Amino acid sequence: MARTQKITQYQVNQWKNTLEQMLEEGNFRQDGRPLSPAGIAERKREIAMLRGLTTLRVGQVVDLDTVQPIDEQAKEG
Repeated sequence: MARTQKITQYQVNQWKNTLEQMLEEGNFRQDGRPLSPAGIAERKREIAMLRGLTTLRVGQVVDLDTVQPIDEQAKEG
């Protein structure tokens, strides 16, 4: 059985705010120093993950292991 969770408005807002902040900072840390190449690669992975998360809707049920929406009709059938 997959671990599931229903998406809340608070989560969606937090993901969007974090994504906006990371895009604003670009390749720099919060203190203004440039990130290392490894730091830049990590930031790009986090941004890609956040972009995926922000496509989820409030009230949608997701599998916590894959962060993929779960089709409610498939469970009922």
